[in-house]
Amino acid sequence: MNRRPGERTHKLSAVAIRLALVFCAIGLAGVAFPGVVLALTPAVAAEPDCRRAEFTATHVPLVVSTPARVSGELCAAPRDRVVHLLVPGATYNSSYWDFPYQPERYSYVRAMRAAGIATFRLDRLGTGESNRPASVEMSLLSHAEVVRQLVPALRTGLIGGQSFEKVVIVGHSFGTLVTYAAVGSEPNLVDGVIATGVSRGPDLPGLLEILVTFTHPARLEGGRFAGMDPGYLTTVPGQRGDFYHRPAIDPQVVVVDEATKDVQSATDLGTIALPLLSTLNFRKPVLNVMGDDDLVFCQLIPCSSPLSPWNAERLLFPQVPSYDSQIVPSTGHNINLHPNAHLFFEKAIEWTRTHFPEQLTG
Repeated sequence: MNRRPGERTHKLSAVAIRLALVFCAIGLAGVAFPGVVLALTPAVAAEPDCRRAEFTATHVPLVVSTPARVSGELCAAPRDRVVHLLVPGATYNSSYWDFPYQPERYSYVRAMRAAGIATFRLDRLGTGESNRPASVEMSLLSHAEVVRQLVPALRTGLIGGQSFEKVVIVGHSFGTLVTYAAVGSEPNLVDGVIATGVSRGPDLPGLLEILVTFTHPARLEGGRFAGMDPGYLTTVPGQRGDFYHRPAIDPQVVVVDEATKDVQSATDLGTIALPLLSTLNFRKPVLNVMGDDDLVFCQLIPCSSPLSPWNAERLLFPQVPSYDSQIVPSTGHNINLHPNAHLFFEKAIEWTRTHFPEQLTG
């Protein structure tokens, strides 16, 4: 991001104050645009191979005010044998994976369907069409437990009535941390992991700049967030651009992103450090993907640099049989929503075919 030094100093100087407001008030992502009508339709929802499915997890840590019922969309042809379980990031719901604007360019679901790979895009607890517990009941471990139970449900046909031989979790940002926590508790849970948008060595200015956008109680925006408990937060209106490499993006993508954003509980954010070492015992193939211009992790040092802390991620997977990585050029934090998203989609398809050739004979 090309801000003048004075602008960055002023913004960062406000970080401590705004973070204090968050944690003191326990007061992290949709917004309405008066007079603006957007034609937003899921990329593949109308196709016969896609159907909405629900699942209720049990004994989820802390969640007591409502059943831990989650919703998602399974897109799979009858003979598909490999499924990607898609876990979105903070203040996103499952639409991140099936973006309703120019889906032929930005939909991960559509790209995988064309390659014969099934997907189940998840609305995490508290987002989309899933149940929303009280915000104080939420934590990263709550989401991880739901994901841990979803995997065997996908294997046995409890999700959408179709069973799969191989399950790969694909996480983005907070969703990657959820993935790490899930496989940390059960190293052989899945057959592989595709991690995107996370380094366990972030640069401090980028981390602070992103955190300051998560200081806005969603209820203040009214509309679909009206009456929501104050512990559910979203991004400050107009700040979604921080998730992008601005010189490369279509501005309309950011508008749609703002219009479809979701929420995150303050207690979720307070637990993001829990899975930092949880991949040490993981024993399945890994693909790790990062945008070269990710504001959170690559602001001071591009992630393509040999000096980037992101290169140390490999050391946190000492027992995996295969570790592959990709830096997507001219791309920020939201890898799927940049013009170079196709490079990641193609890599994910190639990686899946390499590791599961018997299940992907097409």
